[in-house]
Amino acid sequence: MAPPTPGTPTSQRILQLVKTLQFAWFTGHVFVLLGVFFYALSTVKFSPGTKWARFWYRETFVSVIVTYGIVLYRTYKSSFPNTTALLRDDNVQYMIIALLWLISKPLLVTLPAFAIYSFFHVLTYTRTNVFPAIGYPSNSPLATKIQNFVDSYNDKFTKAVANLELVLLVRIFLDALLWRKGSWISLAVYGSFMRLRFEQSAFTKLAVRNWEVRIDSLIVHPAVPAFAKNGWTQVKAFLKGAPRTAAAPEAKTE
Repeated sequence: MAPPTPGTPTSQRILQLVKTLQFAWFTGHVFVLLGVFFYALSTVKFSPGTKWARFWYRETFVSVIVTYGIVLYRTYKSSFPNTTALLRDDNVQYMIIALLWLISKPLLVTLPAFAIYSFFHVLTYTRTNVFPAIGYPSNSPLATKIQNFVDSYNDKFTKAVANLELVLLVRIFLDALLWRKGSWISLAVYGSFMRLRFEQSAFTKLAVRNWEVRIDSLIVHPAVPAFAKNGWTQVKAFLKGAPRTAAAPEAKTE
């Protein structure tokens, strides 16, 4: 939906804005950031296992699921794709992963990627929708700074997300080796997710290749046991082995 008409009173413009589904999407991202902030604060205070901390952790992923659900509704409300195409939609993939973390044991490293995406969505929506609604010029110094920041850092932070997702994959893999509860299910789901990210995302491809070069240079050392070398070979084959199928239409997030 287009931003409220500038000629209308401020109160009416704000009312028009908050009634939109897109504003609910924006609010969801705000709550993602709040949840991440309060859970991280609990971790810093060495109390991530408290009921309050668990609440904010769950609240974060409920908010993530709501935001992606809104995007999927707007994308497919008039034409529902087949199952294969649907599962290859980025929004579906991240929604499934959010559901996985929602029902899993809280883990701080699951949060940064979603926080980064929400941060940039909130910035962009604030500049393009909230500012006009409250009568703040779109070419104001603050709006211009926001636009410049997004243009300058969006790709850099997306690269960071790709690396964070690989860090999380390593963490889950280690949990599986230690036979921690639910870790093999998490590895199966998240591993499949990462295979698709490798196929569909240029940022993930770049991150995997950078990691591959660095780890290959370490793994060839004679002191590294054969099982570790074989394990690394299998991990690379798994990540790069996603089947090639037609991609789903790109979903809009704004």
